[in-house]
Amino acid sequence: MKKTAILHTTAGLALISFNAGALDMNVYGVAHGSFDSNDDGTNSYTTFASNSSRLGFSGSHDTGDGLSAIFQLETGADISGRGDGNDGNGGTSTASGQVFTRSRDSWVGLKGNFGKVVMGRVGGLNQWLYDYNLFGDQVGDLGNIWGGSGLAGRIDAALMYTSPDISGFDIGVTYSPVHNSTQDETAAFTVVKANYATGSLKLHLGIMSQPVFNGTDYDDHGVTAFIASYEMGNLSFGAGLQTETDVGGIDGADRDSQMVGVSFKTASGAIKAQYSLTEFDGVDDTSSNQIALGYDHNMGKSTTVYIAYGGVSNDDNASYTANNYGHGQASGVASGDDPSSISVGLVYKFDASISK
Repeated sequence: MKKTAILHTTAGLALISFNAGALDMNVYGVAHGSFDSNDDGTNSYTTFASNSSRLGFSGSHDTGDGLSAIFQLETGADISGRGDGNDGNGGTSTASGQVFTRSRDSWVGLKGNFGKVVMGRVGGLNQWLYDYNLFGDQVGDLGNIWGGSGLAGRIDAALMYTSPDISGFDIGVTYSPVHNSTQDETAAFTVVKANYATGSLKLHLGIMSQPVFNGTDYDDHGVTAFIASYEMGNLSFGAGLQTETDVGGIDGADRDSQMVGVSFKTASGAIKAQYSLTEFDGVDDTSSNQIALGYDHNMGKSTTVYIAYGGVSNDDNASYTANNYGHGQASGVASGDDPSSISVGLVYKFDASISK
C-alpha cells in the first residue's frame, strides 16, 4: 500500500515537472485598497474602495517551429467583499461577498519573429490612457476626464496584431467584428496604436473608431490621441492631447481633451501632479478640469502606500467625477457640481513564475 502511494506520488511529481517544463507561466496579481473621503458636490462621505484589484495567469509554450502559443487570463477582484460591482473593474452587480468580478484583458494567440497575434478581450482606450497616467486606479485618474464620453476601456471579441520592436518603434492593430446578427455590418471597433521610444523620450499615437447606436443606426465615435513623455534624472514630464468626433454617434458632437503631468522621484517614492481638462467644441458650459496631487511611498518592490487628492471643477453642463475610472465606490455627480476626493491607499503586487 505504501509502495503504491509512493509510485502515485512520484508519477504526479513527474507530471507536474513535465507540465512546468513545457510551459513558461506567470501567476500575478494586484490587491489595491484605499480609504477615501469623498465630496460629490452635495454630500460628503468616507468609504473603503477596492480599486482594480486583479488576479491573472499568463504564459507561453514553445511549439518548436519558431512559434510560441501565448495566453493571458485575467479577472477583476473585489477585496471589499461587497460584490456590488463597484470595484473599479466594471464588475457585475451580484450577491454580497463575491470576490472575482469581471474579465479584464484575456486572450490567446501566437507570437514569433513577425510579432504576435491574439484574440479575446483587449484594450481600447486603455491602450494609450496609461502611457503617462500618474494616478492610474487612484483618485485623480486621467480616465475620469479622457474616458468621460463613454469610450470603451476594453474591447470584447477582438483580434489584435502587435509588431516586433524595430529600433524603438512598434505598432498594433486591433479589430473587433460584428458581435451578433442584429448589429449593422459597420458596427466594428478598430484601433491603431503606434509607439516610439529613444533614450528618455517616449511618443505614443492612438486612433480608434468605436461603433455607437444613436437610436436609429450605428455611427462611428472617432478618437485620436497623442502622448509624449520625457525623463530627466529624477524628473519626468508628460503631456497629451485627445480629440473625439461624433461623440455618442451624434454628428458634430466633438470633444477636445488635454493633459500635463510631472513626477519627481525621491529616495523612497515619488511626488506627482497632473492636470487634465476637456470641453465639447462650440457648446457652452461643457468644460471640466481636474487636478490631482499625490505622493507614492515604496515599501520594497511589491508594496506601495500613497496619499492622493483629486478635484474636478465642472461647468453647468458637465458632470465629471474625481474617483471614477479604475477606482471603486465611485459616486455620481450632478451637472455643475465640483467633486473632490482625498485617498489613502495600499497597493500590493506579486508575480510568481513557473519556468523550465
